[in-house]
Amino acid sequence: MHLKKKLPHDEILVRRGTVSNDMDGTPLFINDNCEGYRVNDTAVSLWNMCNGITFEELKEEVLRISNDNEENVSLALGEMIEQLKRVSVLHTKHVKRDTFIVR
Repeated sequence: MHLKKKLPHDEILVRRGTVSNDMDGTPLFINDNCEGYRVNDTAVSLWNMCNGITFEELKEEVLRISNDNEENVSLALGEMIEQLKRVSVLHTKHVKRDTFIVR
């Protein structure tokens, strides 16, 4: 699965909820409804990166530290974002980005 629509450049990814651990130490995403979802450390790392950046910025950061190609990273991130949005621990927010002219 991948993003059904490409996120506009003026949409940022914003975390919701919290991260905790269950009794055996497995990371959990906990949404605002107090629903917990078991995840791995990679999911937590990616979620932590979603602190007001665009999808393209997130993809570029992951590509910088990954051995994979752009298409695979884009598809994997798109799937992850859809899953995190579905369980309400991530949402997108429209922001107006100022345009500066450099002379």
